[in-house]
Amino acid sequence: MKKIITLCVICILSAGCMNQGVDMEEVKETKEPKREEPSMTIEVFYQFAPYTPISVDITGAGEPYPFTPDNVENFPLTPEQVNALNTNGFVVVPAWYDQFYEVYKDCKDSNTPIFVTTDSVLHTYHILYDYTLRILETEHFFDDLLVLTQTMRDTTWEYYRETGGSAALKDTAYFCVAGKLLDETFVVPPDVQDMVHQELSLIEAHRGFSSSPIFGYDEDYSQYVPRGHYTRSKTLEKYFKAMMWYGRIMFRLKSEEETKQALYIVKAITDTDTVNLWDRIYEPTVFFVGKSDDLNIFEYDAIAKEVYGEEFTVSDLEDPEKLTQFILMAKEYRDPRINSLWVWDTEDLAEETKGFRFMGQRFIPDSYMFQQLVYNKVGTAANPRLFPKGLDVMAVLGSERALHHLEPEKQYYNYESQMDALRKEFSDLDQLVWTQNLYWTWLYCLMPLLQEKGIEYPLFMQTDAWADKELNTALGSWTELRHDTILYAKQSYTFATAMPSQPELTKGYVEPNPYVYARLASLARMMREGLQERNLLLTEYSQKLETLEQLLLQLKIMSEKELSGEELTEDEYRVIWNIGHTLESLVTFETAVESEVDENVAIIADVHTDVNTSMVLEEGVGNVFAMYVVVKVEGRIYIAEGGVFSYYEFLQPMSDRLTDEQWQAMEKPDLPEWTNSFIVQ
Repeated sequence: MKKIITLCVICILSAGCMNQGVDMEEVKETKEPKREEPSMTIEVFYQFAPYTPISVDITGAGEPYPFTPDNVENFPLTPEQVNALNTNGFVVVPAWYDQFYEVYKDCKDSNTPIFVTTDSVLHTYHILYDYTLRILETEHFFDDLLVLTQTMRDTTWEYYRETGGSAALKDTAYFCVAGKLLDETFVVPPDVQDMVHQELSLIEAHRGFSSSPIFGYDEDYSQYVPRGHYTRSKTLEKYFKAMMWYGRIMFRLKSEEETKQALYIVKAITDTDTVNLWDRIYEPTVFFVGKSDDLNIFEYDAIAKEVYGEEFTVSDLEDPEKLTQFILMAKEYRDPRINSLWVWDTEDLAEETKGFRFMGQRFIPDSYMFQQLVYNKVGTAANPRLFPKGLDVMAVLGSERALHHLEPEKQYYNYESQMDALRKEFSDLDQLVWTQNLYWTWLYCLMPLLQEKGIEYPLFMQTDAWADKELNTALGSWTELRHDTILYAKQSYTFATAMPSQPELTKGYVEPNPYVYARLASLARMMREGLQERNLLLTEYSQKLETLEQLLLQLKIMSEKELSGEELTEDEYRVIWNIGHTLESLVTFETAVESEVDENVAIIADVHTDVNTSMVLEEGVGNVFAMYVVVKVEGRIYIAEGGVFSYYEFLQPMSDRLTDEQWQAMEKPDLPEWTNSFIVQ
């Protein structure tokens, strides 16, 4: 009986890529898995920083106007592009801008009316989020992680010398692997050198699944290729590998040996009082991304004290009956909601994946969505849904247009019912859940883009083409979020089977999406206040986040005026006119961890792995495209120009996961087919 084995991470995949490389005629029918509706329990015990909502006020509505601009001859548009402009009131044209601010600076220099897009400010927030995380990882987390690793090596080695047991010896090897990844001079005791060397060789080869020399189960070593912003410095590369090791390696409850290893680690944390050091890394990253999806130090410590006593010793951990009792009690705790291991469709998910991780990867809602929308939740063994799509996320978040594009997915057994259940589950969540950390709140900022636009919005925003443009914006921003958090976010796995003269002011227009600007302003404030309170934010970055917040509040007010048919003030038009320089100042830093690759907005993130084809799904943002929109300003109808994301999805060999450097150098694949409604080449 042949089983389908797919390693699945968050993804967007065009229909033409699905099931590529799998001979479906060879797939035999297997026993149908038990179908359970999605059930996600979210507990928000406290917030790292408060989220302060900002109200939106729209009174009345703007008057409709014909798409007959008086300046169309000023733009190098083809007949097809002009036709799209006349039909939809806007058109997106491929361009080769490296940065969003370049579009607006060019517009100002050529006296072209400016259209400020949500894409441009969402991208600006991404830069501040990503650069802040780089600084924290380099200046704070790296050193703390090295000291923590050294302490844990020394303590587990002492446990081994005391007990002579294999569990403590393997723990020493486990921490030495991380230590060598952080520092090549890290001292490794002779007894574990062979195991450590073998693990490091597999990590450096990063060829895919192989049996772990320390743990014996299969690990996906291709995940240890530094990517995202972690290629920007040697320190970040080392940090990436060590944290990926700590985030992925599981001490499974199904194994007594691995559970004993986990208990030694908890004991070592307690004996050395290094939990504060551990938490100095964990708590801020919870704020950025979220909580671990696996059982952690605090939960294991609580169970251990109940089973072994408040002051349990290393020798107490040798009691087999108490170890069995510990395992039974731990199994009653929460299950992981995202599978990130190789699991056969005939195996029990909780049994195979439940356990302890030292610095486990984090639960993120989009991975959870994908876990619920692939095999074995959706499809059959003969016709499995191997890959989710980015459109799945947008549909769950409320996009009817995404659902329209996903109509072909209904061919998969149970897809429609799972999608309906997820949409209800997420629509029932309150604001406290959506604003529990920066990751969730970023997604919350994208949700207004996905709502259908009524008569209070300009006619061009009421078209299907605009709905697709907003999907593109949301997916582009989501791709940047996935790129920034590629190390921490837990990926889901499918079950096996020369200066010119100053130009004269030309009045522009703000994309009227006030709810996006309001939520993004609250997010910028939340990030600034949360990090500032803990002395984790440089003054330069604090000032930039505050400037972004104030800009977003201005854009919100201008949007409200546009939607209410009110004219903007001269000062507000100047904010639009100078937006290029404003955005440039926000993404230009005196203190930063960066390289030449950051001169271009193009980034890439692998989000899904299929072990059947040994391919990964890549999500990419390319160069900034130009958007031309017919606007009405003070009675005049004309074209204004802005910048928007270009968004890509494609397959890549598992052994060659792409870095940003490789992505920027390569020829770009075709754009998703559904973007043809608004992108005219």
